[in-house]
Amino acid sequence: MTMTELEALAWPLSRVGEAIEVLARYGGLHPVSAGQVESFESPGTVEEKDLEPWLDWAGARLGIEVESVEAFGSEFKMLLRGAGPALVRYRNDGRCSLLLLLKASSRRADLIGPDRKVRKCSLESLYRALSADLANAILADAEGLLRHANIPERRWTKAKSALLRQRMEGRCFDGCWMLRIPPEARFGTQLSHARLPGYLIGIVAVFASLHALEAAGWVLIGRGALNGRFDPGWLLAWVLILLSMVPLQLAGRWLQGMFSIRFGTLLKRRLLSGALRMNLDSIRQRGVGQLLGQVIESSVFDSLALNGGFAVLVAAIELCLAGWVLTFGAGGAWHVASLLLWILVTLAFIGYYYRRLRRWTKSRLELTHDLVERMVGHRTRLAQESPENRHQDEDRALEQFVDVSRTFDRAFVPLAAGLPRGWLIIGLLELAPEVMLGNAETTGLAIGVGGVLLAYRAFGEIAMGLGSLARALVAWEQIAPLFLTGQEAVRFNTPCAAIRGGNPGPVSGNDPTVLIQARNLVYRYRPHTAAVIADCDLTIYRGDRLLLQGPSGGGKSTLAALLVGLRRPESGLLLLNGLDPVTLGDHWRKQSTAAPQFHENHILSGTLAFNLLMGRRWPPSPEDLVEAEELCLELGLGDLLERMPSGLLQMVGETGWQLSHGERSRLYLARALLQDSQMVVLDESFAALDPETLDRCIGCALFRASTLMVIAHP
Repeated sequence: MTMTELEALAWPLSRVGEAIEVLARYGGLHPVSAGQVESFESPGTVEEKDLEPWLDWAGARLGIEVESVEAFGSEFKMLLRGAGPALVRYRNDGRCSLLLLLKASSRRADLIGPDRKVRKCSLESLYRALSADLANAILADAEGLLRHANIPERRWTKAKSALLRQRMEGRCFDGCWMLRIPPEARFGTQLSHARLPGYLIGIVAVFASLHALEAAGWVLIGRGALNGRFDPGWLLAWVLILLSMVPLQLAGRWLQGMFSIRFGTLLKRRLLSGALRMNLDSIRQRGVGQLLGQVIESSVFDSLALNGGFAVLVAAIELCLAGWVLTFGAGGAWHVASLLLWILVTLAFIGYYYRRLRRWTKSRLELTHDLVERMVGHRTRLAQESPENRHQDEDRALEQFVDVSRTFDRAFVPLAAGLPRGWLIIGLLELAPEVMLGNAETTGLAIGVGGVLLAYRAFGEIAMGLGSLARALVAWEQIAPLFLTGQEAVRFNTPCAAIRGGNPGPVSGNDPTVLIQARNLVYRYRPHTAAVIADCDLTIYRGDRLLLQGPSGGGKSTLAALLVGLRRPESGLLLLNGLDPVTLGDHWRKQSTAAPQFHENHILSGTLAFNLLMGRRWPPSPEDLVEAEELCLELGLGDLLERMPSGLLQMVGETGWQLSHGERSRLYLARALLQDSQMVVLDESFAALDPETLDRCIGCALFRASTLMVIAHP
């Protein structure tokens, strides 16, 4: 495909609203607001920097997720292979447009043109077109370098190719936005889009075919054995049946693997979305150990559920086949009735096992919680708790856990070993009267024994499978709050202009100098308790410098959380740039940010640059790193950077370079200022600083923050 043909497939920015909706529909994402996404006014009024926030808004209106992705060098071609459906930025002759990538393979890419027709092009030509501007600039520099180095022109082609390949590897390609169903969408919709029902039907069909072939093989061998001779044709047919089972088994394992990977991916996305949306108060009410236990249960839930589900599915097929075989055996209908009765006994044992498992899991999680809490507070216990009393509670908890574990083990042994063997004994005993009376034919006895053995194998599998499902159900009780929280969708009702400009104007009739306006705000931590904030009226103008003082527990930090969008008021009016929290959604926190109190702020295990630039796009640009270093010097962290061997790239946190109390405070301050928000709230950020450093940091905050609120004790 030529550059001219590719240019014809590019969508102008004036039609980007239509483009994202068409791509979502063609990609099977089922946009929920078809026809309601407005496009840019005209290409001449659009700035390219406005494209990403507008796409975030448009994706929320359509009920899809728009994720910006990037890659370095040749990895960008691999990114394109797995990005569809995706919007790809395309620059040509200084104009910016969009390509609608529906899907791509190792060689081909499907693009949707402005006429809404799908056309194919080679992936290589697409990659070259997207990197043409950068490649031309590199080649132009390479020619000057080769000429300056007096390299013979006959070697230029090979030398330029090597230079182009080497420099392209270090360049970052951005401007690609993947479209997909958001994790908070209905889980059934996500499963359907991932084609998991089709995989499940395939798994059932494969294993049903396997057991049918296995039964056919037994029939052939049984007839030969009972007739006293082996026909070569029958023997050959039996061999062919065994050989045909091999590809079916491989296909079944592949389908199981694909189902497990896709289901696990969707589940963990939903749980991560729920974890990120957890209410602040609910997190505070849980200890570190309880959260750790929840993480442990979430990590094993999908494997237990899938392994147990597949085992029960296969066992159910085998039991159905065993029941059908037993109808032709010597036991007849009575044998089938015994099989059904034993299935009920198995379910009763599973119920007993499940109750003991719940009790054991609860005890284990409580023990984990206590252990983690004691590890976190180990220094305090050494300093404050008397040695003779230090381990009494631990010993008592361990004794209780041992008793619960003993009861749990007693419930597991009959399930794992007793049920299959019990059926084997009962099944064979039912054939004994027919054998003793001599009423049974050899063929009927053989069929009956085969059915009993087939059911025996099925009971062994179903016991283990139902045991895994019981453990998965107990784990689900722990992770269900995360799953349900992740289902809460965030809706954006903002007109695109409110997000696109980054500094939207207020609602008509309001003072344009007003940044935040609050009227009659009320907030309670829990329903039916006293209000922490009641009938609060507040107006903050652009450029204000505010000091908020008050006694401990007076609601200063709660008010700060309301102003930066970390909490939602119970009642009252709260506006930022004339828009309420429901309208702005997550964009509220991008325009108003805070440095929380010291005990609620954290340094994550990572580089110093990562901890400073968390509020910006990652990986950072060279300009971001320069600005972060300049701010660190302004805050008096220059000595720290000099001591660190890797500077801004030094690993810090619990597993890295240890920062002092004052260094942490200044890092938190720098992190908030680097977000470039319209409003910055500093909650006791200067409490750990000496007078000289305090004066320096206050001056820096006053200079850099557009609008500033400082919270401090009187």
